[in-house]
Parts: sequence; structure tokens; C-alpha cells
Amino acid sequence: MKDFRIIMAGCGDIAYRWLDHITKRDDCEIIAIAEKNPARAENYKQRYNLTAPVYSSVEEALAKHQGNVLIDLTYVTVHHDIVTMALKAGYDVLGEKPMAFTVDQVNDMLKAVDETGKRYFVMQNRRYIEQVKKIRELVLSGIMGDPAYICSDIFVNADMASIRNQFKYPQLQDNNIHSFDLARFLVGGKPTSVHYHSFNPKGSLYTGDGAGDAVFEFDNGCIYSFRGYNGTEGNYTSWDNVWRVNCERGSVVWDGFGDAKYEYCDHNGDIFKGIPFKGGIIEKPATVRDQHDGALEDMFDALKTGRTPLLDCKDNVNSIAMVLASVKSIEENRKVNIKVSDTYPYLVID
Repeated sequence: MKDFRIIMAGCGDIAYRWLDHITKRDDCEIIAIAEKNPARAENYKQRYNLTAPVYSSVEEALAKHQGNVLIDLTYVTVHHDIVTMALKAGYDVLGEKPMAFTVDQVNDMLKAVDETGKRYFVMQNRRYIEQVKKIRELVLSGIMGDPAYICSDIFVNADMASIRNQFKYPQLQDNNIHSFDLARFLVGGKPTSVHYHSFNPKGSLYTGDGAGDAVFEFDNGCIYSFRGYNGTEGNYTSWDNVWRVNCERGSVVWDGFGDAKYEYCDHNGDIFKGIPFKGGIIEKPATVRDQHDGALEDMFDALKTGRTPLLDCKDNVNSIAMVLASVKSIEENRKVNIKVSDTYPYLVID
């Protein structure tokens, strides 16, 4: 019997990223698929030579099979119900971002994790980009002093095929969590507040707000400035953002596509002594490995060893907190405070 007997919930566009990895592992077996659209499920079954039966609901798949891992690739609007159901049925859960759609859902999901003793990991694949890992290592090494100010820009084309088109804030409520998670990962911070301005520019294809600007405060004193527009025409940035990290004595810049560049000096508070900058390049690897492979390896190894991976829900709550607090900031037109705790209520936004 395989180590991981998997029920797969959802066969949307992201499923191939997971199946490309899982079907190459010798410790995984997909024992059931839950998907409301039979044609989508059959497409993936043929593509990956799967023999697992297809069910129209997660409830039915859980009732008819005995597995130990559920992979949740459904929309954020149903993550809460599927994740809590699987946890209470004795399954560890690996799922797509964002974790949940409301603060109450987040608290209920984390409560289910603690009550069942099962594991829940949330995909944040950008953490496994080689340049990202090396930028983080440099920033947190202390060689440039403490991180002080981090900025990111994302200006990309409109994606009209996504569920985000049904949201009031399509950029914020779906894609921004990648930017927010990466910002706090790069500087080792957790959010304490946000002031977010949301809007929909002229010419936007979205009904809801496709753009926004935000300022976050982190618990380590670092400030994060975000700018983005899902719907830009021309001069696109990377979907991984354009980044600048300023520390006390240096900075790192990365365009999200290629090499990153850093400069720093060893001054002790007097920046007018003409001290020369040191610097270097963080090179893009000649062969770029898919980010999902690194993330899934981390997840499955954590299930085997019992260690805490980078993608544990108790860390990811800080990223979904940034999204949910931003929504509150928009709707109340004010700065909003964020508090994340180890016990219930795990997330409080006020």
C-alpha cells in the first residue's frame, strides 16, 4: 500500500501542476476524484492514466474510500467546507491558495486542525523560486542590516477565465496573496496593519476592482508598499512581481524574470564618508525547476517526517490575514489592525 492514498477534489486548470508531480512519485496513489464536471475529470484521467473513480461530491468520495490525504484544488469559496470535512474525517489536507474567504472561515479551519490533530498545508509556490530563496537568505543574514522597506509592483494582463471575475475585488481576493505572502517571506515579517486603496481603472475589463495600492506594517518594523493592476495593457511585469528590498545598509532589486542585483556598504551610521558599496548578482539558474515541485516535495516530506513545512496553515494565516484585512480597509476606508494568535480566535482584524 502506498504511503499517501489521495482523494483529489477539483479538476480545474491548476490540477496539472499537482498531477505532474504526484503521478511521478512512487509513494502516492490517487484513489478517488471529486469533480462536478465529469468531462474535466475524464480529461485528467486520460492524460495521466488514472484509474480512480469519479464522484460528484467530496462527501461521496470520503464515504466510499479510505484514504489519508485530500488534495483541495477547488475554488476559495468552498475551501472551508471541504477542508474542515476532510480534517474531521481523519485526512491531512494539501490545498490551493487562498485558504479561505472570510475571517470566520479561517478561524474555523484552524480550530479543526487543532481539534483533529491533522495537518493542513496551503500552496504558496513562489517561495520555491531559486532567486526568492537566495534573496531571503541575503536579507535575513544581517549583512545589510535589518529589513526596513519592501516594495512590489505587479502589472499584468486581464485573466477573464478565472473565478476572480465573480469577486468584488478580483485582483485582491485571488492573486494578491502571492505578492503578500512573498513580501513577508522575503523580510521575515508578519503583518500588523494595512491601509488599502482599491479601484478599477478606465478601460478595465473587470466588473470589480482590478487595481489597488496598499501599505502594510510588519511586526519587525519593516514597511511593505504594494501596487498592482490585473488588466494592464502592455509593458507587463512578471506575475512574480518586481521587487525592491531596502535594508539599513543596502538593497536588493529583482524584476521577477531574471537575475537579482544587490548592493550594500559597511558604514556605521555615517553615510557621507564615501564608503564604497559592495555588491553582486543572484543569478537565475540555467535550468529553472517548476515551483510546484519544490512546494509539493516540502509538503509530502513534512507529512512523512512530522516537521513543519514553509506552507503550514499556521504560518499561511498571516498571508490570508493580509487579504482579508485589506478588504476591511477598503470597505471602511481606514487603516486596519491585524492580530494573529496561536489559539482561538487565531485571526482578529479590527
